[in-house]
Amino acid sequence: MLRTIYFIIAITAFSLANAQTKTFKCQEIHRAIQLIDDEKYDEGIAILKDCEKKDPQDYTYPYEIAFAYIKKKDYKNAISQLEKVEGYSNIDDYYYALLGSAYDLSNNPNQALKVYDEGLKRFPASGKLYLEKGVVLELEKKISNAIESYEAGIKADPSYPSNYYRVSRLYLDSNDLLSGLMYGEIFINLERTTPRSQEISQLLYNGYKKAVKFDNNQVQVDFCPAIIDAQEYDKNNKLSWCIIFAKNFALSALNTKEINLDILSSVRRQFLKEYYVKDYKDYPNVLMDYHKTMENNKVFDAYNHYIFQIGDQEAFKDWKVKNGKEYNTFVEWYTADKNVLKIDRNNIYISDQIKK
Repeated sequence: MLRTIYFIIAITAFSLANAQTKTFKCQEIHRAIQLIDDEKYDEGIAILKDCEKKDPQDYTYPYEIAFAYIKKKDYKNAISQLEKVEGYSNIDDYYYALLGSAYDLSNNPNQALKVYDEGLKRFPASGKLYLEKGVVLELEKKISNAIESYEAGIKADPSYPSNYYRVSRLYLDSNDLLSGLMYGEIFINLERTTPRSQEISQLLYNGYKKAVKFDNNQVQVDFCPAIIDAQEYDKNNKLSWCIIFAKNFALSALNTKEINLDILSSVRRQFLKEYYVKDYKDYPNVLMDYHKTMENNKVFDAYNHYIFQIGDQEAFKDWKVKNGKEYNTFVEWYTADKNVLKIDRNNIYISDQIKK
């Protein structure tokens, strides 16, 4: 069931986007896709087969036929449709994504993984194929391998949101909370105001509350299992990002007694001051740079309330009522194209923690 739900969400987007942006010799494809969306699969397939006869060089028609068969749960015919056009010169990474999904849905995850690996040889920069591979591995309970695939997808295509989404959820359910917090926040900035970003907003807030504990007026932070072996540590080597983060966060939270929406924002603002005293030089971080830009533009406090709002919706509503002008200023700044989070292969964040 989980496989089917994920597949429909992930793959349906291609049919809609491809049909809207591409010009086809057979214009009836649009009607066929609508019929398939209306669950009139056989009618849609019949039209697509006629289109295929009129324009036999375009693999989109057999692709959409296969998509319809998958929605009918006829995986055998879906695989047959896709395999017959494997040699087409104009296939793209969506082809391998769909074929792999067909194998996975037909209870053949090993063949699905082979298809994704084959696709990655041809399209090594496809974040989508790393995502699909990671999902299969995750559903097979091979969590470490799934994380490796998602992170490889981030390296290959740093602006593709879904790998951040999947890997953040895994880390936030582990003892390496910081990696989850980092990936999750980057995700929200790449994919804003969606059900997935709202889900991550809640998980991020819960993650900070879980990582920061208060005991007898002392603050304890536990963002990850970062341990220094004094005998093996070379002072000339860099520390892990988690150690640097935890140090600055603990210093920033010294005078606090709890974590709530306002306090979390205040601590994160103080964190920037601590981090930019020195550590930013040796431990650059794309998300911290983005935070600094927002702080310089006086929108970081509003951003913090926005990013964690689902964690405490009542507190966010109260803050917004009292700080409406500040929030509107933030929204105007945040929605300007020039102010989006710019992330590429030169500044990506990849967790440096050893997988446990």
